Amino acid sequence: MQFNEITGAEGIAIMPIIAISSDSYIRLTFERFRKITFVHLVSGLDEDKPAMLQKGTIFTEITGYTEWVSETTPTISIGWDWMIQPPQEKEGFYKRISEPRSNLMLIDSQQQDFGPVKTAMLIETVIDEIVWQNVIQQYISKRYTY
Repeated sequence: MQFNEITGAEGIAIMPIIAISSDSYIRLTFERFRKITFVHLVSGLDEDKPAMLQKGTIFTEITGYTEWVSETTPTISIGWDWMIQPPQEKEGFYKRISEPRSNLMLIDSQQQDFGPVKTAMLIETVIDEIVWQNVIQQYISKRYTY
């Protein structure tokens, strides 16, 4: 992927163009990634697969998935799996339980890939800083209300 700096009418540098690389990744620096706004696309519940703990008892977890997309063109997609922890007070707590899935590859200032492991770790730091749990809870409540 090339970073092309666009210069506006007054000669002021504008953000580089975002493009898809030949390997289908969108490459950005971590600093640029942090400036992008993501919106919720979809979330859903996984099918329940209870595990037998003892005769007559079943242990169940409520787990699901979520997908968020950027408002850029082309679109950056980030998804992860979550579960609802047992309620501590009034409501359950949504917790991320997987590495993020994304079409994003983060790069350094010399445009060298960080690689999938470091990219996932940096994306996780951003996910864990935002308040996504309330958005998913509201979406799931509406989607699965009969």
